[in-house]
Amino acid sequence: MSRQMLTVMLGLAVFPFAAIAIAAYVLTTSGPEMTSLAGAIMVLAACLFGLALVVMMKLSRHEEWLASQQETMRDLNDQSHALTARLDDVEQRGAEPARRLDEITTDMKMLRDGIRSLMTMRDKPEPAPRAPAAEPPKAAAQAGSEHLELLLEPVIELATGITSHYRALLNLTDDQGHAVPHAELMQKADQGGMRPALDAHVVKLVAPVLRRLRLKNPGLRVFVPIGLSTLGSFEEAQRILSSLERDVDVAGGMVFEFAHRDLGSLDDAGIQNLARLGRLGATLGLSQVQVAGLDLASLRQLGVRFLTFPPHAVDAGFGPSAAWREFVQYARAMQFQVVVSDIVTAPQASVAGKFGRFGFGSFFAPPRKVRADAGVGASAATRNASAA
Repeated sequence: MSRQMLTVMLGLAVFPFAAIAIAAYVLTTSGPEMTSLAGAIMVLAACLFGLALVVMMKLSRHEEWLASQQETMRDLNDQSHALTARLDDVEQRGAEPARRLDEITTDMKMLRDGIRSLMTMRDKPEPAPRAPAAEPPKAAAQAGSEHLELLLEPVIELATGITSHYRALLNLTDDQGHAVPHAELMQKADQGGMRPALDAHVVKLVAPVLRRLRLKNPGLRVFVPIGLSTLGSFEEAQRILSSLERDVDVAGGMVFEFAHRDLGSLDDAGIQNLARLGRLGATLGLSQVQVAGLDLASLRQLGVRFLTFPPHAVDAGFGPSAAWREFVQYARAMQFQVVVSDIVTAPQASVAGKFGRFGFGSFFAPPRKVRADAGVGASAATRNASAA
């Protein structure tokens, strides 16, 4: 308890002690007829003393709570200043001239060399009986038939049921229609060191398609997943940044999304690359978000505007928690867009619609394959118009 409050409480304690002294004086100097009056004064004094103790305890707890809140606010303020200084340093370093790379040649070479490596990392089937001598040439002819396919998954505005945005996915498909889905492909790419090349390739595929889509809906965005290995290297991220510099008219329509679990692993290079993406007009999103320990103020300074949660984070089967409701209100007040992922049932969609603005999953629509030449005409027309 502070000295000022202790002085006040000691001053208040004078009254019950004075009442006790008066009661004792009346009892000793007067006759038996004043005993009841002295007793009443003693009871009043005891009540005053008890009330003073209760008030002192409550005020002490309140002061402790205020002190803890002030300490927390000081810590948050220090973190905010540190992050601001760090971002300023990143922007200054990012203003240095970037090295020019022959991106198209490098990317295609890495993709050609890496696709077969990714395929060999898949789970192998049971050993088959020995094939005839004529079989190996046939198998060899099929080995190089795999190709990458771009898919767009609709992102639905939950209040209206209308497709507002898309998510970019990449599948590896062979001529027989067998496909390595996006999640498995990216996992293998992370393990095999191919993730940066695939991320850069997705950006190049998305740019002309996004340009065509934004002719009809200028507010449409495409969520593009990006890996930690891509963000953590200046050279690898430069491929994406160079693509955005060429396609600056659609950079503002891309939302580069990275996993919440990777947030704590970002080093100075990763922070710098995020700042460079932001300067080119791109938006950032965080996927697989968990509410616990999430610092929204720092995320906003970093450039994150979209937060994507799995369905169980919204409602694990027992109804949305009070902490979740409070978090959503706070996130909305800070102008974050809440997205709910992997919605597969009507109850999930109903709960998601109460707290999130956008959602996606098999309940709404499956990802759609994009033609290899989609958006090429629109890209050329737009660039010609810009040049004119």
